[in-house]
Amino acid sequence: MRKLALLVMLTALILITPQIAGISSNEQSSTTFVQSDEGLLPATSYVWQEINGLCAWAATAMAMQYAGVQLDLHDVLAATTVGFSFAYFQINDTLLMFPGALYTQAEPTKFLADLYGVNYTIYLGDTVPYVEQNIQVWESEGLTVGIIHGEDDAFDLMRTTIDSGYPLLVSVDPTWLPASDYDILREADLSGGGHGILIVGYNDTEGTATIIDPGVGSFGDDFGYPIDGRGNYTKITYTALNNAWSNRYYISNTFLPSGPALASVDDSLGPLIRDKLLGVGTIYSPNSANAYYGKFGEMAFRTMSEDMDEAGIKSYLNVFDGIQDEVQFKSAAILFIGLGLEAQVTLQYLSYRAALASLPTLMTDTNLSEFIEAGDRALPYFEEIVDNSTLIYPTNFTQITGYVATTFKAIAESYNATGNIDAAFAPYSDDLNDICANLLGIADSWRDAGLALEKIWPNNFLTLYGPVIAFAGGAIVVAVVVLIWWTRKKPSQ
Repeated sequence: MRKLALLVMLTALILITPQIAGISSNEQSSTTFVQSDEGLLPATSYVWQEINGLCAWAATAMAMQYAGVQLDLHDVLAATTVGFSFAYFQINDTLLMFPGALYTQAEPTKFLADLYGVNYTIYLGDTVPYVEQNIQVWESEGLTVGIIHGEDDAFDLMRTTIDSGYPLLVSVDPTWLPASDYDILREADLSGGGHGILIVGYNDTEGTATIIDPGVGSFGDDFGYPIDGRGNYTKITYTALNNAWSNRYYISNTFLPSGPALASVDDSLGPLIRDKLLGVGTIYSPNSANAYYGKFGEMAFRTMSEDMDEAGIKSYLNVFDGIQDEVQFKSAAILFIGLGLEAQVTLQYLSYRAALASLPTLMTDTNLSEFIEAGDRALPYFEEIVDNSTLIYPTNFTQITGYVATTFKAIAESYNATGNIDAAFAPYSDDLNDICANLLGIADSWRDAGLALEKIWPNNFLTLYGPVIAFAGGAIVVAVVVLIWWTRKKPSQ
């Protein structure tokens, strides 16, 4: 059976913004902190991730605060540009959707750290698949990368970093964390997902560490800001921490004060947001073939607006003609396309809305009124097709309530019951066209917002077209060489 690559990302990460629950992400709990026997950092403002998918950025906001840069979650979503980024791939049997918060994380974090004069280092366990290739790519992009050789090395890094006065941001499998919030994952046996937390203390005598977890309150009926403080300064045994951490290859990040912020945040951030919105592939994926395979920014939404109607979905499903259990397989594909589309666009909407609101407070030297006006036009289109339920209930399809997910679910159930794909799609053709129209509206808004920034920072022609020119130039050179060889080989006519 051919593989079906559908990105749903309902359980991989955890985060979002307080606008959903109506509570500020900077609100602190009233928990009393007790000094550890060996090392415990002082409290900083607790940042809640707000929804499944933004954990790394909530943890990054707190790490930046420890390094002396006062940013909240919304600021981080703007200053990394992830709130203004989206990626889409449809190649043969593969269909992937990545909101900016999930597409890449190391590179935007490096950009954020450089913007504010913070020294950022990422550490990888030596068992990470293709670790040497990953290191080469990241180092070519200016990142500092360290290697962790097993448990002892990882815990030594934890102690050293905390002893120096700063937390360690680590990626963990949340099923090993103590909070009952992750029972929803444990009960569904959904281990292996990645979640970002901070380690802020350790106690070798007790064999415990102290963590800040931005992800509690992200799932199920108890969704909401953790007013009881359960995610803030929580103890975890070394055994549980090692299980959680090692399952994510001991991926770790340090944020240490380095030097002053860049003289002009505006002149660094503005052009990058411009290119992210306009979908410059080589900005999203430097030195990678993904830059040419994928659709990015406004082009991602524009292409999805063409692929998510009845004809587009049927065309994609044709790849799986003749496989075993064809109807059941295609029905599942339809369902997961809808779930993935709603979840990823919802996560993008929440991060984009927050970033758009925060950007003027970060880029104080620039008149962004035209940009904001153009960018705001995307919000009503987003609001027509987003719903939090696919992110809050990642393991319970009966809880989904959104327009997109329920439409695709109805098509999938009809097709699975009848085996007649035309009859399954017919009642929902107008709904799919409506969904596509909203995706197109987002694309037009992002294009116009990017062009508004282009008026302030004109596009560098070589940035946009340099790789194409280089490729074309190489082809011309080859053609010239072949022509010379041929004319020398064959007498002139």
